[in-house]
Amino acid sequence: MREPIVKRLAILAVGALAVAGLVTSSLGQDKPRQKAIYTVTTKNVSVALSAHSSIPLTLGYWGAEGVDLEVTSIEGSTAGLQQLAAGNVQFVTVGPEVALMAREKGVKVKSFYVVNSVTIFRVVVPKDSPIQTAADLRGKTIGVSALSSGAVPVARAIVSSGGLNPDADVKWLAVGIGGPAALALRQKNIDAMALWGDFQAGLENLGLQFREITAPFLKDLLGQVVIARDDYLAQHPDVAIAFGRGMAKATLFGLTNPPAAVRMHWKMYPETKPQIADEARALRESIHVFNARFETQRVDNRDDKRFGASSAAQWNRLKSIYKEQGLIQGNVDASEVFTNALVDEINRFDQQAVIRQAREYK
Repeated sequence: MREPIVKRLAILAVGALAVAGLVTSSLGQDKPRQKAIYTVTTKNVSVALSAHSSIPLTLGYWGAEGVDLEVTSIEGSTAGLQQLAAGNVQFVTVGPEVALMAREKGVKVKSFYVVNSVTIFRVVVPKDSPIQTAADLRGKTIGVSALSSGAVPVARAIVSSGGLNPDADVKWLAVGIGGPAALALRQKNIDAMALWGDFQAGLENLGLQFREITAPFLKDLLGQVVIARDDYLAQHPDVAIAFGRGMAKATLFGLTNPPAAVRMHWKMYPETKPQIADEARALRESIHVFNARFETQRVDNRDDKRFGASSAAQWNRLKSIYKEQGLIQGNVDASEVFTNALVDEINRFDQQAVIRQAREYK
């Protein structure tokens, strides 16, 4: 991440500690402050990622838990996993398939917080495209933000579900995000796009319309998860709890008051504000992107209403799907890939206080 942004994050995070006192617990009090680095696996730190960045930093949610957290970005889940494995960062957000594939390769990382209850990844085509099913993708070019994107494994599984070989029967082309991706679609350099919900919403704000190419297994996929190394979780469970609690509070704040969350993000990341004169339209378009991600982060519509929770049944179902689609061998026990051990502590905060704070925030 560029140095000026990191400096802005640090300044705003320190200045907001007093605000967070309204909604914090005792975790981290009377203890030495600990430092950690969290990486989001996209360079497009849009309003959709405000629960991962601007909200907890601005409101001091992490700092009040005794953790000085630096938020950085890197393009693609593969790159994020490499940084985590090397010990350069402590937390990374990836798709669950990345955690499963990493574990099979002997990389001892584990999910401890599920961000999205459903997958954020999908394959879409222009609304007027003749492509109707995954089988129709034969001989077509699928655009991706980067070849290391977390959307790629899910897209490969979608292609496979149509009876195609994702290595031989389709082409993959990195086209970036935002304007460059829109241009590739308009110029028909690509026939389909593998992306995520808020990425799609941003393209829709540019005037594009899409249809999704579905596959039966998609409804059973978990969305993004936060992973850490096994040894770090064993040595610093308090930091992981503080991280998860800060994200949970930020998610609840954002769901309660989207306009406030969007404006907060614009202040920290001014480059994410739509460059248009109409303020009302800028807010409307940003909330469209915001909702595309935050609606998948709700817990009030889940069986388990704890932020960050997942089940062995969900992970075993994921393992079965990914093995069937040829993404993994399936030789790792699901219990090695995720833990719910920290979830109860992560959720030990006053949700009504966060809701009040969001409603009253100016």
